[in-house]
Amino acid sequence: MPGRPAMSRESKRSNANFFLLKELIVRDLRARYAGSGLGWLWAFASPVLWMALYTLVFSVILRVGSPSGYAGFPEFLLAGLLPWMAFHEAITRSSTALTDNGAMVKKTVFPIETLLVSIVLAGLVNQLFAFSVFAIYLAAIGHLSLPWILLALPALVLQAALTYGLACLVATISTFVRDAVPLVGIALTVLFYATPIVYPAELMPDRLRVLVDANPLALLVSWYRDAFTLHRVPDARSILFLVAFAGLALAAGSALFRKAKPYFADLI
Repeated sequence: MPGRPAMSRESKRSNANFFLLKELIVRDLRARYAGSGLGWLWAFASPVLWMALYTLVFSVILRVGSPSGYAGFPEFLLAGLLPWMAFHEAITRSSTALTDNGAMVKKTVFPIETLLVSIVLAGLVNQLFAFSVFAIYLAAIGHLSLPWILLALPALVLQAALTYGLACLVATISTFVRDAVPLVGIALTVLFYATPIVYPAELMPDRLRVLVDANPLALLVSWYRDAFTLHRVPDARSILFLVAFAGLALAAGSALFRKAKPYFADLI
């Protein structure tokens, strides 16, 4: 049949791209802990150390309390900190992903979108490792509910879409304007403190409340907290807003990246 060769080529290309993506993710995860004494154990030890540090600073020293419904500050903190770490890492690395991999970008047969997809997925895999530590902690304090944890799966999908869309945007702009790279770091710092991760949203002054209400990361963090600790369904309006924002970021970022793709090789 005339269509079969084309379908076969498409199938082979898809399989090759999938294999490449898998290899990039595995390489990324191995590189994180290569040469370290603990190796893969750092995937589990790292969230514990960050929890201890932030708990000491914000709960013990600054005396920031957790809202009602939480057994303690670590439970409140981890549900927001772990997804933020994956998001922060993906956006930061995406800002230099193309320039750091110039040789791969210049290969005409290489699907360079795979670089960004692998960065986002590797961060999410690492987040799942950290969530397993969080689940053990919740089980220890008697707040673990496996059925409610399933509510976090849609949030994980939206996080992936949002992160990839913004990663495409950041990678494109940073390749054309190199001065954008340090600005990305500054913007992420501002976003971190504008998101109620280390403090309850109730502490935000009313005049600045829009920073929380219109912040998709704040809605994502709230969704994870609802699933892991508060065991309730997120507000419908926040779900719709997050879905709309993630979809817009994904569509706009992907479109911009595709439009700029032919010029990347000349800029690197």
